[in-house]
Amino acid sequence: MTNVASPMTENRDEYDEQVAAGENEIALFKADSALLRELGERLVGKPYIALAELIKNAYDADASRCIVELSATEIRVSDDGHGMSEEDFLGYWMTIGTRHKQHADRSRGLGRRVTGSKGVGRLSAQFLAHRMQLLSTAVDSAMRLHAFVDWESAIDKGNLTEAEALYRMEPSDEPLYPRGSTHGTVVRLHDLKQSWDAQEIRELGRQIWMLNSPIYLFGSNRRQRNDVNDFRIVFKTDLPGIDEAFETQLTQALENYQAIIRGKIDREDGRTVSMVTVEFDDGDRRSEKFDCPDYLREADWEIRIYNLAGRQAGGVSVTDMREYFERYGGVTVFDKGFRLPYYGAENDWLELEYDHSHRRNRSKLLPDHLHVARALNDLPTQGRIFGVVNVNTSRENTLADGSRKDSGEFLKIQVSRDRLVANKAFAALKDSVRQSIDYYATLKRRRVAETIEIVRPSERPESKLRRMRMLVDDVVAAYPDDENIAAIESELNDVDASLEKVRETDEASRVILGPLASAGMAALAIEHETRKEMQGVRSKLRKLKRIAIENNIPDLSSTTDELVAWVDRLEATRNIFLPLLDAEDREKVEALDSEGVVRSVVDNLKPLLGSVAIGFRLQRGLYLPAAAFSEWNAILQNVLLNAVNATLDSENPKIGISSSVHNRSAHLRVSDNGVGVGETADDMFKPFVRNSKISQERRELGMGGTGLGLTIVEMIAESRHCSVAFVTPESDAWSTTFELSWRVDR
Repeated sequence: MTNVASPMTENRDEYDEQVAAGENEIALFKADSALLRELGERLVGKPYIALAELIKNAYDADASRCIVELSATEIRVSDDGHGMSEEDFLGYWMTIGTRHKQHADRSRGLGRRVTGSKGVGRLSAQFLAHRMQLLSTAVDSAMRLHAFVDWESAIDKGNLTEAEALYRMEPSDEPLYPRGSTHGTVVRLHDLKQSWDAQEIRELGRQIWMLNSPIYLFGSNRRQRNDVNDFRIVFKTDLPGIDEAFETQLTQALENYQAIIRGKIDREDGRTVSMVTVEFDDGDRRSEKFDCPDYLREADWEIRIYNLAGRQAGGVSVTDMREYFERYGGVTVFDKGFRLPYYGAENDWLELEYDHSHRRNRSKLLPDHLHVARALNDLPTQGRIFGVVNVNTSRENTLADGSRKDSGEFLKIQVSRDRLVANKAFAALKDSVRQSIDYYATLKRRRVAETIEIVRPSERPESKLRRMRMLVDDVVAAYPDDENIAAIESELNDVDASLEKVRETDEASRVILGPLASAGMAALAIEHETRKEMQGVRSKLRKLKRIAIENNIPDLSSTTDELVAWVDRLEATRNIFLPLLDAEDREKVEALDSEGVVRSVVDNLKPLLGSVAIGFRLQRGLYLPAAAFSEWNAILQNVLLNAVNATLDSENPKIGISSSVHNRSAHLRVSDNGVGVGETADDMFKPFVRNSKISQERRELGMGGTGLGLTIVEMIAESRHCSVAFVTPESDAWSTTFELSWRVDR
């Protein structure tokens, strides 16, 4: 067989010949120092994103506290992380775009997954202010780095390689860092370029809330310095109203609970009792007292139950919520304020997942008078609860009487100090906490039963019509020549004919809706089971990752990361169906902000949008007519997927979403630069009509295709007093524009 050189090989040979044909001079690439400003504006873009980057740097530096102080002229961000040495500053901080975080995806001390990888965090400082001070002391160092950057002077240098930062090493003789730490970093930004308001601060909260440890919300728990989850953001400002906006957004995710379970074990009349209170989000509060074995004397706990489907308060995405609960979820145990690492998201010590997998529906821990049929069907999984149990093993040792002291049957911690000894006292604690969760599940099942309305069946219209016809027939027989009676009989015949058409339409609807209803119930069941399985998969992957790191197995570590990325993509795809699976999204009818609805639907559809660029030009404060979120979700999903399909042959596929109000008419438009709908646009709303002009090989990449999408869109829109149509695009940039319009009151 003869080897044939490829065109690329021939080109390479010609290139090498030309290089060797004569003597060549060396020219070095240069970068204009204005690139600092250009990169800052393009890669950062928004003030709240820039400030979030500085906070993320503190998290990546294994800090436990990050304090952000904002005034009208200065921002100060300080942390107690591992700090920077002179070598770190010169080798990493002074290099724009350094990739050291890409090569080390975990922080150096606590093994946190690093939040940045592009090496442009320091550009955030340039974006926010004209001048900067950087103070940093590395762990176990007596010297502090003190650096100064005047960004305007650096940019004026012309050549990026000549841009300067001044620095010196000085004794670290005063506590500059949070919690009195001897190491950490302080970034001071002088002469701010932007002003800050409550909306910007709320956006900042949305950027970084997932980094914030939730433990401090549950009492005065102290954290161990070697705890990977020990990170809290503190925000201080003298600008009115802004600090409240930040704290509200930062805690929004944890305040969006469905119920709170509070429990306390104490002594009463010479016996040990467990007092439990369950408070639902509508204010309904119920309490119960249970007997508890005397092996345990004192403990208290708080557990919050969440719904991680559908829209979340504060604009928090469901995907972020689920990721957050995989990190922090479950029920954690603290011994005198110190967290015991064994308990939490990765350990099913309360056997919640076990009982779910075994389809258990009756509690073993509740007394008979509290039992409700299928109560444990409402048992929350580990992936949607967050709780803290507080104990004090040293006090339990003190309170133990002679026999318990001799036998060791009191609450005590293992030598490893990562968990409690599995004795009778621990069994009493475990049963009491789990009993309180079973009590919640029972109450929830009872509440559902109490709200079911028993509706008596009404008489069918066909029966009423038959009775009316019998009456008319009697009257016609008595007065055969009466014109009024004849007219009534004619009207009755018309009513009968109309009812027959309604019956035919109803029958056709049943043919379609029957399978859809079955599919919907199946989807709910599949979603429930899939969610539990995926939580199990994530837990196992975290264990694999830990094993890989502890045993230095790079191949296993990288493969685990690939599997985690695959699970993330699968989760993102499942988000498309969330509005159909959440009862509130399906049933609650209310006027919703159009911008929030649009952005939420687009966010859920991201796995199906591919390379299509989405642009927004939305009028703020414009509300849609009262409807369920799932209705607008169905409309926008259909329209957006049609637009995506239409752009499959486009080199630069784009979709634009805009809204406006003219006089008393509101409009929401979706435009695309695809193949267009032509002169038969109106027919597209008829059932089973399709008008695909894209190539066959590209058509196979599209979604949908039944021809019912726009029919459903029109049906839902009309039920909410809206009109739908294809209209002339506002500019030549678009080939097709779909418009949803409705009347607004002013």
